Amino acid sequence: MLIPLSVVFLLSNIANYKMSSYFYSSESFESSFEDKEEEKIKKIEVVSFHDVREDNFVMVLGSIKNTGNKKISSIKLEAEFYNEKGEFVYEESEYISKTLSPNEVENFAIKCGCNNRKFPEYSKVNVRVVGASGY
Repeated sequence: MLIPLSVVFLLSNIANYKMSSYFYSSESFESSFEDKEEEKIKKIEVVSFHDVREDNFVMVLGSIKNTGNKKISSIKLEAEFYNEKGEFVYEESEYISKTLSPNEVENFAIKCGCNNRKFPEYSKVNVRVVGASGY
């Protein structure tokens, strides 16, 4: 059985259209997901923090607040350490597993360092929110 060339051409164009629509929509979904996560990250405020040094460890203790109007969970915090020259020397991250309701404040502790290595000298610590999801 012979299929007319115009039918083959038409079916080929439909298949190409469906495939390009699929790839476009999956890229759009990924971009949309990243935008939504970025919005949630902006809703978490690092209220305060300080660092405590003990032997080869540093504990960064502080609190965060959900300033948004929806619950936010899986919050990932990152502590970055810099030397006197402003050069990056170390980082550590920690997840907050608790779901924060709007206006709720939660304490956190980020433990940095290890037993068998000396913690690098630093003069400044920054704490920031690098991930979050919501309901």
